[in-house]
Amino acid sequence: MGPKTTTQAPERALIKALRLHLEASLLPGDTPVGKPALDDAAAFLLAAARTRAPGESLVQIESASGERRHLRIALINDDRPFLVDSVATTIAGQGIGIDRLLHPVAPVERDASGTITQLGKGIAADSAQRESLIYIETPRVDARQRRDLLEALQTTLADVRAAVADWPALQAEMAEDTARAATVDAEAGALLGWLNGGMLTQLGHLTRHRDGSESAVLGICRSSARELLAEVSLDRAFAWFDRHEAEGNPRGVLVIKSNVQARVHRRSPLDLFIVPVRDKGKITALSIHAGLWTSAALASRPGEVPVLRAVQADLTARLGYDPAGHNGKALLHAITALPNDLLVAFHPAKVADLVTAKMALIDRPRPRVVLVRSTLERHVFAFVWLPRDQLSTDVRLQIQAMLLATSGAALLDWTLEVESSSLAVLRFLIDVRGCDDLPDDAAIEAQLVDLLRGWNEAVATHLAALEDEGRAAALATRYAPAFPTGYRLAYGPAEAARDIAKLRALAVAETEAHPADRAVRLYHMAGDGADSLRLKIYCLKGQLALSDAVPALENFGFRVAAEVPTFLTDPTLGAIHDFILTVPAGLDPATLLDRAGLIEAALADVLNARAEDDPFNRLVPATGLPPRSANWLRAIYRYLRQTGVSFTIYTVVDALVAAPQVTRAMVDLFAARHDPA
Repeated sequence: MGPKTTTQAPERALIKALRLHLEASLLPGDTPVGKPALDDAAAFLLAAARTRAPGESLVQIESASGERRHLRIALINDDRPFLVDSVATTIAGQGIGIDRLLHPVAPVERDASGTITQLGKGIAADSAQRESLIYIETPRVDARQRRDLLEALQTTLADVRAAVADWPALQAEMAEDTARAATVDAEAGALLGWLNGGMLTQLGHLTRHRDGSESAVLGICRSSARELLAEVSLDRAFAWFDRHEAEGNPRGVLVIKSNVQARVHRRSPLDLFIVPVRDKGKITALSIHAGLWTSAALASRPGEVPVLRAVQADLTARLGYDPAGHNGKALLHAITALPNDLLVAFHPAKVADLVTAKMALIDRPRPRVVLVRSTLERHVFAFVWLPRDQLSTDVRLQIQAMLLATSGAALLDWTLEVESSSLAVLRFLIDVRGCDDLPDDAAIEAQLVDLLRGWNEAVATHLAALEDEGRAAALATRYAPAFPTGYRLAYGPAEAARDIAKLRALAVAETEAHPADRAVRLYHMAGDGADSLRLKIYCLKGQLALSDAVPALENFGFRVAAEVPTFLTDPTLGAIHDFILTVPAGLDPATLLDRAGLIEAALADVLNARAEDDPFNRLVPATGLPPRSANWLRAIYRYLRQTGVSFTIYTVVDALVAAPQVTRAMVDLFAARHDPA
């Protein structure tokens, strides 16, 4: 239901005036809006804007009916920069589309209580206040989403208000730091001055002192972005400047990305410019500026960007290229195609790696991956080039999964650019603070080549290492298309080749004298925990019931943490059950993988009903005994039970597992006494 409105003449006049402003705000390419709809929007917007204190931001959201069910939003503010783009980005960030957006900026007159008395033309200049009146329609969402949206919009508007109000102070702080940085590094000072000249959308600032106190907190830093960097990152920043001071190579500025996303202007990780504050030759604080490079700054040629122009000149000289020659022009083209905001933040050696990689791609487009670790070792920037025609959302998600396969890695941002008629580049910003190991360039590039080669062809390539080339192609043609998309994303073609080999072996065994319906493979998958293993059970016929598998695995000493089944689209080819196992206490995955052949054979016999399924099977992984020797001990225990020994099977097995050297010695003694050989 819309807000109730009176039919008094003053009210009708205000609605009409606002409707005219709404109509005038329609862009030429917008869908035309009829007078009744504009009147209804004006009435809603006017009700929301009715009373407002100076400088206050108002947000009203309500569900509406009519020709369609939708959500309508009213946002009323003093007229200031960044309102529309910030609001639109915030709504999109909530996963909500915008069906209609009208944004009149109108002169408004209010009385002493803040109530609107007049709107539009005819207001005396000295009593008019230009106000931003934003009207938005979106698809309807539930109550929880409306609450989240309201909170997000209020936070965004508070950030816009703080950033705009503190703009002069932010520029003054940047000017002071420009002079400060220039005393130790002329190019660093020039960069800050260039940014302060309109090349940076400055949003926040704070000075962090050695004792943990803060001063000069401005813009979004006094609103939502109260923590631009974690404590450990601040400590690393101090240490980075201290190290360069000790080496006699003082630095004027450190450029990095924040994990905090900007809410003002566009949603993107904040660019941070950190300048050391020195007192009597000692670094006592860090002056931190937060903002976003403007589109003009990002589009500037490298020779126009301080710091980057020096890197370009040094690289050209070091490689010995003539700037007017082919290689010199190729280098300029390559460095121009790379993002200015990242290049000024990277170590010159990494810039060289990126530029030379891009140069090689200009003449020979092909899949390529380059990973760059940030200065404070908080982030990894991944540059992934691939043929434009092979780019799709599915491919992008698979590449993303490769990059995040390292345990602890988290995606912060990604962008896409089509660089030419034949080449596209995906850039990913990855948080690696929780990673023990970093993603490996070469391994990811090999996976990328597999991915772009095509699933069937990639599987055939890996099968060729297990079978002869002709048979590998035939097997891939038959099996590869049957793997579902979820499997392909999670496991990849190399693992599929290994699984096909196992399924194929089962199919061949079915024609032999002693057929088997199930096979087993023990393995470790990159990204799994250090104390876990995986075990795949392959079924040629039917499905594997958990009630069959879990007790058998527990009798081998394993605990099942999870199970992931894969059913091939052709049921005659079989099914795969992937179990994530917790390693038994006292054992490590490496030892169990060394004994994989014994464990796989013993478990396969149990699952195919060829061997006993009881706790004596624990002896195979725990002591390395072959299944035959475990059978001897099982038989001896049963004979002892017939003589009246009362120990339970669990007590006996626990004792044998706890003393593996004694257990193996008993088996050796038994063999020495009874084996004719």
